Amino acid sequence: MKILILLAALVAFPLALSAQTRQPGFAALDMKGNRVDTAALRGKIVVINLWFINCPNCVEEIKLLNEIVDAYKDNKDVVFLGLAASPKTQLEKFLVKNPFKYTVIPNAQMIILGKFGTPDKNGEISLPFPMHYVLDRDGNIVVKTQGTKGVETVRSELKRQFPSK
Repeated sequence: MKILILLAALVAFPLALSAQTRQPGFAALDMKGNRVDTAALRGKIVVINLWFINCPNCVEEIKLLNEIVDAYKDNKDVVFLGLAASPKTQLEKFLVKNPFKYTVIPNAQMIILGKFGTPDKNGEISLPFPMHYVLDRDGNIVVKTQGTKGVETVRSELKRQFPSK
């Protein structure tokens, strides 16, 4: 496992540096099989949540995140993506009992590690869960915050991006 993490860190290091300011580009399939490509989302505000089903704080904040989605459901200029480090089969069962209104991208471990992980001095990737990112219309990361307390930061940034809401 350490070798895999170390290898991922070596590959991800240049990407992690660029992810500090620019949109971490990726393409993946969501739970419904639709292709999600961040390059196609330029011009929109993109809210990203990194999570997995066995993370108690991740599960706890789903209700709060769903409230944010509900508040912006008629706004076509904001997109909510939930990158899940959990297999699709497990997510299908989980989401029946715990609906999550973000567009959920299953099996996103490598995207999470490669695009959002930060290698430490030993080359191991450190990434706390849950993590929240808000990207502006130009693809710049304007919010990077951790944990359930980060939900309020996301809410505040969306109010700043959309003052009339």
